[in-house]
Amino acid sequence: MMLSGNLATRSPRPTNDDPGVLTLGRTRGVAEHFRALIAKHVRTDMALDVSSYTSSSRHNELSGSYRAIFIVIDSPQALEDNLALIENLRTDNLKPIICAVITGRGAFNKIKYFLAGADFCIKLNTLSDEGAELLGEFFNSEEWQRDINLTLDPTRICLLGGSSQKLDISFAEMKILEAFAQTSNHILSHDEIASIMGLNTHFYDPRALEKSISRLRGKIKDMYGTNAIQSIRGYGYRLMRGLISTA
Repeated sequence: MMLSGNLATRSPRPTNDDPGVLTLGRTRGVAEHFRALIAKHVRTDMALDVSSYTSSSRHNELSGSYRAIFIVIDSPQALEDNLALIENLRTDNLKPIICAVITGRGAFNKIKYFLAGADFCIKLNTLSDEGAELLGEFFNSEEWQRDINLTLDPTRICLLGGSSQKLDISFAEMKILEAFAQTSNHILSHDEIASIMGLNTHFYDPRALEKSISRLRGKIKDMYGTNAIQSIRGYGYRLMRGLISTA
């Protein structure tokens, strides 16, 4: 992915080491307009960078450490092109939350964006002050507010959290979490999970799979207070980005 132009930041640039937020738009003006909306939801000392994007076969590393990357898609014709942009971004940047912001009218396929590597899709009619309210869902989400990190220990078949919080899990649950954590988009389809569980992918009971995931999700929720696994309707499940790493 190639960024055109130099990154523009709020001035003076904060001196803290917390990862900032990057907004990419078709033009710098679009990106800066959206940055103004984001500024209403984050700390005043958080770095907010902007740049325009162009498709390219070259992959340049992003300049800076980002907690989240917003990609503003304000043209219906650019929906498919931006799938490749998101995929390229995710390939080189596994840690940041990537959010696709689609403006204007027209339908789009959320699952395509999730599979490309996006963690959120936000639909706004316009980049206006009204849109700032809709952004609240993202900034109030567990993914943005999260203050816990878990480690999956395949040797002891458990999850480890802070303050020596150890959660014993089954071997199948461990393999599912391991598969989630090792995929760049943190997504597994129903069939992929069924295969990991040793089920016949052509003749399994979807209710049994759903019950197994619900049980695992409940264990993590009860121990650590977070909804680690979210459902993607019609496809499968997604693990919260950055929550679980492998030992």
